[in-house]
Amino acid sequence: MSIEIRIANKGDAEVLTEFNCRLARETESIELNRATVLSGVQRGLAVTGEVIYFVAEDESDVVGQLMLTREWSDWRDGWLAWLQSVYVRSDYRQQGVFRCLLDAAREHLRGQPDVVGLRLYVEDENTSAMSTYTRLGFKDAGYRVMEHLFDV
Repeated sequence: MSIEIRIANKGDAEVLTEFNCRLARETESIELNRATVLSGVQRGLAVTGEVIYFVAEDESDVVGQLMLTREWSDWRDGWLAWLQSVYVRSDYRQQGVFRCLLDAAREHLRGQPDVVGLRLYVEDENTSAMSTYTRLGFKDAGYRVMEHLFDV
């Protein structure tokens, strides 16, 4: 296995959509509206200053993804990057694919002097992911994410 990491482009929209739908199904037992997800992925790919996707490839076959978004922190006078939409195909898990994606994302962020940190959120029941994130240097920030979604 030879994993290569690259920044995603518009040609990756279908596989990113598929992986996002799998992610929701596997982690939250939710069936997403594929057309909505595709539109969201395409819009994300179009706003490169706000959203960036990384993909992991094994011989030109996309096997994993992660997305970075950003949030302004006035407390820290800089941007916090958010790690989102993390997915590795089941047949590539536990083989270092996520670590390669994360390393590429961290390297990308280190090149931006106004980025002050990296955050993520994880489902309360996803203990496997929490264990992985902890091993890779993430700490529990002591916050709980709450939301109020608007009707779409």
